[in-house]
Amino acid sequence: MRALAGLIVTGPLQAVLVIALCTVLSFLAPPLTSILSYAGTAALALYSLHAGARPGVLVLLGAALVTGLLAGLVLHEGMAVVVTSLLLWLPVWLAAVILRASRSLALAMLALTGLAMAGILVVFALYGDPTPWWEEFLLGMVDSIAKQPEIQVDVAPLRDFVQQVAPFMTGSLAAGLSFAALACLMLGRWWQSLLVKPGALRTEFYALRLNRALSLLGLAILVPTMLELGVFSVLARQLGLVVMVLFLFIGLAVVHATLANLKAARGWLIAIYVLMSLLPQALVVVVVTGLLDPWLDLRGKTANAKTD
Repeated sequence: MRALAGLIVTGPLQAVLVIALCTVLSFLAPPLTSILSYAGTAALALYSLHAGARPGVLVLLGAALVTGLLAGLVLHEGMAVVVTSLLLWLPVWLAAVILRASRSLALAMLALTGLAMAGILVVFALYGDPTPWWEEFLLGMVDSIAKQPEIQVDVAPLRDFVQQVAPFMTGSLAAGLSFAALACLMLGRWWQSLLVKPGALRTEFYALRLNRALSLLGLAILVPTMLELGVFSVLARQLGLVVMVLFLFIGLAVVHATLANLKAARGWLIAIYVLMSLLPQALVVVVVTGLLDPWLDLRGKTANAKTD
């Protein structure tokens, strides 16, 4: 990893090639799509953290050009690949610039969360509740599948599933992009720490926290998701998904730091991640831990206990 990070910061051409190759390969190797896509975007984050805003945006534009050319030749979908990539690249570049200037991981994460929420608000401001559009779009996909003679499938359960997920599609997409952007920013910062100061990201992540006002704002967004207030609740549910992603990262910081303070065996951390991958309830517990962190202060309490 350190060798790859060193290659990326060698110069803009190397950074452009790494970003473009990872992005195009992510469409050619489906089992590795997420890994390669994240690696390419993290390379952009690393270069922007290393060189600054202007060199970072020039690398972004260069990567978009090279990606478009390669994707056009190999996939015949150059524009679609570039547009899809820019949805992730632009927020990550901005967050990297903010992180470089402020040296605050929390501020950079708040910026990414704010962008995702702003996107949801723009959709609702321009089109109102997008649920009917999503229902029509997804049902159209189901109908196209049903018309294919080689596919024998009962479409009734699929139609029911569409009715269930359509109200959350806008928020799910925004939350997914937010999670990917946060993960790529963290990966880019980790690569930078490998080159400059090994272990720096661990220290920053363990200290990641939000104040009580921001936690209360998060709660204020999440509470209406459990009520029936018409389009306001629909909007709150979309925003709530993005808020949960942010506090998931805060909760993970609490978990990592607390276990480190207690000098717990690594198996405990592995068990928590396994539970989160298997049980949605475990994810909710971590999110709630992040939300309540200003009041619980598990990190502070366990740090004090360690020194007693």
